[in-house]
Amino acid sequence: MSRPGLVEDKVAVVTGVGPGLGRASALALAREGAAVVLVARNVDRLSGVAEEITSSGGRALAVAGNVTKPEDCERVAAAAVETFGGIDVVVNSAFRGDAFQSVAESDLDVWRKIFEVNFFGSANMTRACIPALRAGGGGSVVMVASQSARKIRPNEAGYAASKGALITLTRSLASELAVDHIRVNAVVPGWIWGPNVQMYVDWQVQARGISSEEVVAEITSEIPLGEIPPQADIAESIVFFASGMSRVITGQTLDVNGGEYFG
Repeated sequence: MSRPGLVEDKVAVVTGVGPGLGRASALALAREGAAVVLVARNVDRLSGVAEEITSSGGRALAVAGNVTKPEDCERVAAAAVETFGGIDVVVNSAFRGDAFQSVAESDLDVWRKIFEVNFFGSANMTRACIPALRAGGGGSVVMVASQSARKIRPNEAGYAASKGALITLTRSLASELAVDHIRVNAVVPGWIWGPNVQMYVDWQVQARGISSEEVVAEITSEIPLGEIPPQADIAESIVFFASGMSRVITGQTLDVNGGEYFG
């Protein structure tokens, strides 16, 4: 007899569903029994992930939307309630990367765009889903933060600052929403093996004339477990926070980085 899934019969909203962690998180939640509401701007990508889930017997709803727009977030929440009857889990995975410039050289208008997605986008979607979470007697909000906010690297200040603010928002929301039995936690990945890191490796190969194995070796030299954590493994930590296994955990950050940084 197969075991029930860790989030069996739950409804999960997942933002930032592209080729990376958002997709991996949606697939992992669906595998564990959740109906998944997929959110991103790219309709084709959403449809592809929805098809992956439904073709395996899962339930999925693709809703195109921009998390920087509160009205889009409200529309996503309404669609989740109308289609699946409520919301139990919110995974804020949508992100915008850095321009990789020093603070002195940065265009702060670019920083504002980074914050609009990474910080305000997560706040928008969470706020839109709070009424449904409350109506269902509670639930779980999972933020996707970043090791960049902990282990400071050159030319990542805008991105790092946005993710540091997101960690603070996580704790503030956890304090405010505990009375409603809504837990709010954050996973904090470092390097994530997926399309974005693959592009970085390819860029380094072209720019420096070295092998991809050498680039990966440089990265993993700082990771005690000796590998770049795959996005599917990061997704498992999101499932943990979404599930009843973390029922009495809130306001916490979980470093998922192969041991590269001990928070």
